[in-house]
Amino acid sequence: MLHYILQPHPSSHQWQIELTFEQPADIPTKLSLANWVPGSYMIRDFARHIISIEAECNGQSEPLEQINKNTWHTTPRAGRWYIRYTVYAYDLSVRGSFLSNERAFFDGACLFLKVAGLSEQEHRISLHNLPAGWQIATTLPRFSESDNEFSAPSYADLIDHPVEMGQLEILSFQTNGISHRIALSGHYPDFDRERLLRDVCQICETALQMFPSPAPFSEYLFMLFLGDHVYGGLEHISSTALMADRHSLPARNMKTADDAYTELLGLFAHEYFHAWNVKSIKPAAFQPYHLDHESHTELLWAFEGITSYYDDLLLARSGVISQEAYLKLLANNITRVQQGGGRLKQTLTQSSFNAWTKYYKQDENSPNAIVSYYQKGALAALCLDLTIRQQSQQQHSLDSVMRALYQDWLQNGKGLNENEWQRRAEEITGLNLDGFFQEAIFSTRDLPLNACLKTAGIDLRWLPANRSSGGNVVAEFPAENSVSDFGARFKQNGDSITLTHVFNHGSAEQAGLAAQDRIIALNGFQCSDFNQLWQKLSIGDTVSLHYFRHGYLLQTELTVQAAAADTAYLKIEDQDLLSVWLQNQ
Repeated sequence: MLHYILQPHPSSHQWQIELTFEQPADIPTKLSLANWVPGSYMIRDFARHIISIEAECNGQSEPLEQINKNTWHTTPRAGRWYIRYTVYAYDLSVRGSFLSNERAFFDGACLFLKVAGLSEQEHRISLHNLPAGWQIATTLPRFSESDNEFSAPSYADLIDHPVEMGQLEILSFQTNGISHRIALSGHYPDFDRERLLRDVCQICETALQMFPSPAPFSEYLFMLFLGDHVYGGLEHISSTALMADRHSLPARNMKTADDAYTELLGLFAHEYFHAWNVKSIKPAAFQPYHLDHESHTELLWAFEGITSYYDDLLLARSGVISQEAYLKLLANNITRVQQGGGRLKQTLTQSSFNAWTKYYKQDENSPNAIVSYYQKGALAALCLDLTIRQQSQQQHSLDSVMRALYQDWLQNGKGLNENEWQRRAEEITGLNLDGFFQEAIFSTRDLPLNACLKTAGIDLRWLPANRSSGGNVVAEFPAENSVSDFGARFKQNGDSITLTHVFNHGSAEQAGLAAQDRIIALNGFQCSDFNQLWQKLSIGDTVSLHYFRHGYLLQTELTVQAAAADTAYLKIEDQDLLSVWLQNQ
């Protein structure tokens, strides 16, 4: 048995940790800290937060040899070891550790040293000297009558149960016989608690009914931190860590869910669905997780993309948003993908494989070079769902595949090899899907969205529009009008704008502009409201721009180009077909 004792020092944002274990033989013991956390595919080097570390065996101080950035060796001695180390914790995210006078949160991967050879033993944690009044929210089982002592059967289980602490508000509901809790932390205004509970309950019930029993958890905990302009989530087998803006909670007397609340509900749905898709059904490359180095797989489109398809779909199926609201979300995502030039340069399998170095390390050129396995993956899942429904005469769907894959996992607990997802989908549905996979997953060709959506009673048209407008759901398609496009994203900063991304072949690139250029004047006029100045221009106009690059004033001529027809407009053509798709599982 391994035992971790944690003592917080909130003012300095430090955890003092003591790890105790028995080494039965006179051999060196390897200690290591994870370099990344499951579900977030980037090397994060958590060991950099270790301030100090020391060892003792059988009452004697022993040296530790650090052999690389996250690994230490002890001297070859049998007996009872004590490893004492201090970790700095001020990472306000869902994948690290945070400690302040108000709250604490940790994902175990970034705090708990792994002892080689002992990872399958019981692991216990004790939390000592917590500030008065602090509550603890976690799904780790308690190993004593104390509220501050917990146990896990293995190291892998230990780091799959994050912990939230502080002055918490706990909301509870039950569905399908399973207890669910929402633990809220942070500072937030009053809100409609009954609305939140009702909506999240409906989402969870819809997901539970989709899959065969038993669920992969016997209880479930949503840990929701509410702050200022924050957003994120990270899945675990029986809980999830969420972050959202404090104003995304539902206001009292809210009739229709606004955009912020809809986004929050989508976050709940996304991370909850992961309990089946990636925490249960998973790539063989993640079995087990190798947290010292990258674990590459081409299947992230199937685990993040399919989950991103279902998160919005669950909102519509559960009735927490209308069909029209769902289609608006869909139109926005279709538009985001279409407006990214990277979709023509990177396949979904390449996007998945290179998540570690491209998706999670984006720069100013990323929109031109990569595609999101979340966003395009969700659209590929939509097309796959509608293709299966049409070719099987509604006898099968993507739901059929997901249910069968989960049943596989219940029976054998094995991950999917790189070519196995497609093979199993074909076996489950009885369809030859190779043509679809070659086009949608393994190539950079555009997805067959128009044809697929027609089978669900939806007409899709592409029209030019301002890039910031997003997609649209219309009763009738508007006439096509020419719209000018600057060809760059920017931030308005007082009397100037700073370019953040310049798109290939657009007006800004043709004028020689680059990311981080600060434009101060358009045709001699100060850029205190660039959008207003731009709207007065016509396609084909040539304008003068003055800008600073690396502190030096430059000038260029820019010719205003027409926006591409890359904004999605959706129109319902057949309500019955739409209802079959959105309501039929």
